[in-house]
Amino acid sequence: MSRCVRMRDMTLRRGWDLAVSACMVLLILLAFVSVTHEGASRLDVGTRVVLITVGLGALLAYYLLWARPRNETNAVGWGAAWVIPIGALLTFASPSMFTAQVILYPMIWEGNARPRRPLILSGIAAIAMTTTSILGTEGSDWPGNALVIGAVSYAFNLAMGLWISGISRVSAENARLYDQLRLRQEEIAALNRDAGAMHERGRLSRDLHDTVAQTLTGVVMLSRSARRQAEAGSPKLVDTVRLIESSAAEALAETRAMVATASSLEESTFAETLERFCTRFARETGIAVDLEFSLNPGTLLSRAEEVILLRCVQEGLANVRKHSGANTARVSVVSDRAGVRLGIADNGRGPTAAAPESAASGERNATAQPTGGQFGLAGLAERLGGVGGTVALTAGTEGGALLSVELPLSTEPSAPPSAGPGVPPSTDFTTHPSTDPGTHPSTHPSTKEQS
Repeated sequence: MSRCVRMRDMTLRRGWDLAVSACMVLLILLAFVSVTHEGASRLDVGTRVVLITVGLGALLAYYLLWARPRNETNAVGWGAAWVIPIGALLTFASPSMFTAQVILYPMIWEGNARPRRPLILSGIAAIAMTTTSILGTEGSDWPGNALVIGAVSYAFNLAMGLWISGISRVSAENARLYDQLRLRQEEIAALNRDAGAMHERGRLSRDLHDTVAQTLTGVVMLSRSARRQAEAGSPKLVDTVRLIESSAAEALAETRAMVATASSLEESTFAETLERFCTRFARETGIAVDLEFSLNPGTLLSRAEEVILLRCVQEGLANVRKHSGANTARVSVVSDRAGVRLGIADNGRGPTAAAPESAASGERNATAQPTGGQFGLAGLAERLGGVGGTVALTAGTEGGALLSVELPLSTEPSAPPSAGPGVPPSTDFTTHPSTDPGTHPSTHPSTKEQS
């Protein structure tokens, strides 16, 4: 049973208790007056006292033992017929007991879900009480008065009873609908929990791809390079081993950052983080990177926006390394009133090599597709779409490929919903070499390398 239904039943029971108690007090007072002052009854005082006492006692017993426990479940049924002899007994003892109809008729209606049975029982009760009142009272004018009282009371009983019955049906229907709504809400909550878990798994997969997986890929490639250098006796083996150590340390730091729920955002600025990342990318891959960072003084990026842009730079340069065959790349971050625009251009083979799916279909301005893995550029497109941003892969104006990202600025900073817990903008996001650093000269970007 729902909480709403329980509260309704408790309120209903308390209301009935109060109504029956008030009516019993009223009927006792009327009985006292009728016994001491009424002289029209055919019965002596002692008989009237006994009959009224038995009738009121029977009425109270019927309510406590039969009606009250069953009102909440609409199970009073034909048991309400007990009200008929009780009412007839009271009106036979005294015509003043016609007042008992104010509680007898509602008792017939309450506890019956359908109106057919109360209509029948209340009609019989009206006839019985009118008849016994006429039989128990002297006076030639009383039968006419009794018929009028009985008819008016029954008409009022019909109006009130049908109204109460309608309210009961509406209340029962509302309770049923409330229970259904509660069940649907529980189902929706369960589905939301499942959807949230699936979204979280997808987010973790993307974050692992964008951070730890790429770092470990670089470690594997550097290790293979170190093995070849060791076999050849290359003097650059020590530098390669140092890069392996540095990359492994970064993978460990990235893993710890993803686990941590509160990482400091004050270790370095967004511009410093980008500069350090581009410098290390150039050192490890031999691809020169030119960084242009030009944000308006009034442009304030939230942590979520910084992390999304960092992910875009990481994925874009990773695809330059994997697919373009370029030896130079340019990263530009500029802002205007609409938001922040990020561009990553290279002098490589262009979007035909970088996005074979788009090129095959003739789409020269296509939304980014997964080219660097299952959760590569497609993951960026999903993240940017969640904040109203866009990403597109097109041919560059001077050849090569151009990855364009547009990110509208939010009104206030917020925590990143999909960047991974505890990943601060100051984290060094490292992509990895596709060439042997021992056989290529180290080429640095135009920005100054920071330790």
